[in-house]
Amino acid sequence: MGHKMRVRAAAVVVHEGKILLNCFGDGLYYNFPGGGVEQHETAPEAVVREVREESGLAVEVVRHLCTFEYEPGHCNYFAGDSHGFTVFFECKLIGGAEITPPTVPDTNPDDPTITSHAAWAPVADLHGMPFVPKSIYGSLMRYIETGAFEPSFFEEAGP
Repeated sequence: MGHKMRVRAAAVVVHEGKILLNCFGDGLYYNFPGGGVEQHETAPEAVVREVREESGLAVEVVRHLCTFEYEPGHCNYFAGDSHGFTVFFECKLIGGAEITPPTVPDTNPDDPTITSHAAWAPVADLHGMPFVPKSIYGSLMRYIETGAFEPSFFEEAGP
């Protein structure tokens, strides 16, 4: 039996004191715009495409921020059973900041009735927001406050 691995790309976009997030449900949890890297596509190409699909916004990649690993067995399978890596990129807007709804919103894998929408969230409000993946939160806040992002690799430890 082969080992299934999923590679994703995600964007961290900060603009005028706000950060671009995907909101699931009515604030049940938040994650960063992004998704799976498709065949014949690089991770930077995927993140640009995914941000456009999920928010209607055009971005360009500035730099790699970190890589995040999810191994299902180490996390009580809280985010599914596919082992994967997410490559996070700092991105900047090209053009306007007005979000348009996606044609097909992302859904929660455990409950397809919970859908997402892109939104600009004030950076000042991030301290109380439930993030997925949660292990990136502290480094994300330091990055927003200082522009520095350390460490460059995260592994989720469970719910």
